This record gives sequence, C-alpha cells and structure tokens, in this order.
Amino acid sequence: MNTKKTGICKLRNGDYSFIYFFFIVAFLQLLCNYSFANSENNFLFSGEIIDTVKCKKNPHISYALLLPPDYNGTITWPVIYVFDPGARGKLACSYFSLVSKKLGYIIICSNNSKNGMSYEEETEDLEIIFNDVGKRFSINKQRIYTAGFSGGSRVAFHVAFKFKNISGVIACGAGLPYDVDKKNIPKFNYYELVGNRDMNFLEMYELEKEFDGLGVTVELRTFNGGHEWPSPDLLLEAVKWQEFQAMNKGVLEKDNISINHQFENYKEKAELLLKQGKIIESVYCYENILKFFPEQIALYKIEEKLNSLKESKDYKKSLDKWNSILLKEKDMDNLLVSILIKQSSLGSLPDSIILWWESQIDILKQLESGKDTLKQEMASRILNLTKVLCLENGDKYIDQKFYKAASICYKLGSIIDSDNYYMHYLLARSYALDSKKTSSLKYLKRAVKLGYNNYKSIKEDPAFIELRNEKQFRKIINQDK
Repeated sequence: MNTKKTGICKLRNGDYSFIYFFFIVAFLQLLCNYSFANSENNFLFSGEIIDTVKCKKNPHISYALLLPPDYNGTITWPVIYVFDPGARGKLACSYFSLVSKKLGYIIICSNNSKNGMSYEEETEDLEIIFNDVGKRFSINKQRIYTAGFSGGSRVAFHVAFKFKNISGVIACGAGLPYDVDKKNIPKFNYYELVGNRDMNFLEMYELEKEFDGLGVTVELRTFNGGHEWPSPDLLLEAVKWQEFQAMNKGVLEKDNISINHQFENYKEKAELLLKQGKIIESVYCYENILKFFPEQIALYKIEEKLNSLKESKDYKKSLDKWNSILLKEKDMDNLLVSILIKQSSLGSLPDSIILWWESQIDILKQLESGKDTLKQEMASRILNLTKVLCLENGDKYIDQKFYKAASICYKLGSIIDSDNYYMHYLLARSYALDSKKTSSLKYLKRAVKLGYNNYKSIKEDPAFIELRNEKQFRKIINQDK
C-alpha cells in the first residue's frame, strides 16, 4: 500500500517531461496534417485521399490528391490527372483508389475543371496544377496519363492533345472535344470505357474505328450501365492496359509474366464471349490479340479461329443485325434532335407534334422494356441522349432569355421522363419567365407532387416573382408547414 502511494506521489511531484513530449509530438502531427497543402515532403497521408491541395501560385485552384501507400520522394512515380464533369475531385479520386494502391500511381483530380468552362480556362488552370504537382512530388515524366468522365473525358483528351507529353488517355463516357483536328492527333494510347446504355455509346464506338484507321493505339471496353463512372475494377483494367502498351513501346521495362497474363486474359475473355453467344464481341477480342500481341507464339491458331468465326453464318447474321441497330439508332437520333431544334427555334409546339413525339417515345419505351437486349440498349441510349439535349438546350435558351424556346425543350423532355420532378420544375420556371402563369402553376404543382420539396427555393426563385401573390402559388409553397 505504501509503495503504491509512494509511486503516485512520485508521478505527481516528479518529472513531467515524458508527458510534455507526448503532447508536443501529438501537436506537431496535427500541425503537419493541417499544413499538408503547403508541404512538399510530407507523406503522412500516403494511401488516403486529401480533399483539397491548394496550388501555391493560385490558391483558388486546387486538386484532390491520392498518393500510393508506399510513396516516397527517392524514386519517380507515374501520375494520372483525372477530370470529373462536376469538379468533384474527391469522388474522382475514389474511383482510382485501386489503381493507386495496387499499381502505385499518384492520382491528381481537379477541383476546378467542370462542364461549361472554356478550354482556354481549362488550359490556364491545368498549367498551374501541373507546375504545382511537379514541384511537390516526384513524377515520372514518361508516364503521365489523363482520364475523365463525360465532359471530363473530353478535357482529358484536350490536355493530351495540348501538352504533347501525355502517354495515354482513359476516356469514360465521352469522346473528343468537338473542334479537334483528328489528322494531327499525337500517337498516345487511347482506352475507351462506355456503358452499353450510355447516350455517347455510338460516338465512342465509331471513334474506336476511326482512331484505329489513323494508327492510334486504341481499345474500346464496354460494360453494363448507362452514363456513369466505370467501376474501380474496370479503371484498374484500363491502367493495366496502358502499362502493357508502355511495355510494347519501350517506355516501361517488359515484364513477360505480366504480358503472358494479359494474353491469357484476352484469350479467356474471347472464349467466354463466344460461349455467351456474343460472337461480335468475341471477334473483336480475337482481333485485339493479333494487334497487341504480335510476339506471342502460335498466333496462327488465333488467326485461324478468327477467320473461321468471320466466315460463319452466325457472325454474318449477328453483324447484319448489329449494323441495322446502329443505323436505326442514328436515324432516330437525328430525327428526334431535328424536331427538338426545329420546334424550339420556331417557338411553337403544336398538338400534332406533341402527339407524334409521344408516340415515338412510347415506341422507344416499349423496346426498352422488351426482350431483345440489343434493342433495349439502343432505346435506352436514344432516350437518354434526347433527354439530355432537352435539358442542355433548355438551359441554353434560359441563359439567352428565349423563354418560349426553353419551355418547348423542357416540355419535350418531360414527355421522355414523365416522373422527373426536376424537369417539371424547370418547365414551370420557363413558363413563369415567359409570363405564362397558368401553365407555370400547373407544372410547378406537378413537380411538387412528383417529389420536388425545396419550398424555400421555390419561394425565393426570382423566376416566380409574378406568381407570389397568386393563391395557388402560396398554397404550393406552404405545403411544408
């Protein structure tokens, strides 16, 4: 008992240096965590996503960061610059977490790049980010890649086209900027990832063939899905493909085990697709084996298999059906888009056009819910593309104060997606801005009924200023009370 008391007394009255040391260390660690963005050699956060690293030259420009778990500055590391259409750097980083962890890549995701920015603005911001990353981290300048989704995919290509030192691009859900001179494209590696129901599927399908004809190393990888970021597993597969191409071009030291593994994966995939009855996809896979693995032995067997498949009745029949589907999709896209543009530019939407539009949308929805998989996917792509164009054109007309044209776009969009409360809300706004009180109240009420419940936004929206004294409007905005 006395011994214990003596021990306590010694602790109370003795040397506190170890306690002070503990708190000092803890404080310094917190300080390092807080000031990471201003430190060039702090690797405490390796393996974790840093939401915001502000560029020293301009703190208004920032990026999300993910370093490999074993990052250190004594060697150089490959880097991927990633672009999300909504400037969601942390989200974009999360999709490349497997890549960083398993393959050792630095992931840099812009917090500024987003749809609506000009490429001049993008270029100016990116030069600042590139400079900042180059000073903070140890980069392998021969292994710099870009990647992006949707509008961010177009930015990823623009960066590769503009800066010339990019080894490869991973394009997800969209192709090129619209004003690119394809004849002068640098020979970087281009890997496409797109959902089979993605509205930009057709664009990327045709781009693969065009790039292949221009001598660009390219591959198209499709997955079950719509217009969305591919899964981390698919992105890991894409980066492994880029590494494989780097080995082929002598940028990365050849790893025969890795190359053989890739070769076997292609063979297994081609055989599996054939067993699943996907003969066109199987043929494409066999063609890529011949294209990407010229040094593999016994390729003649693959070539014999490929030629046999191409001569088969099943392949020719499937190819005819596929080409017919694509032709129908193009025609339907062009028809619906032309009606959208024509009627909005005329500023009129007669009942006959509405009835025709409803009938076409009904046909597409029947195909979408039918049993034919190819027609299902085609119908989804057409509906998604047309809906997005209705939204984009409507927003453009609102900015230009062409409210009648905007209401036509949103009206046609509401027919495509009749349960979309936001589309109905936009339609109500456009009618209000065009002083169509009755129509505005009708669709505002419908938007609320479908689930739009941001009553504060409705109340404060200047578009509805002429409706604020209307009894029906007050009834709508008071539903949350």
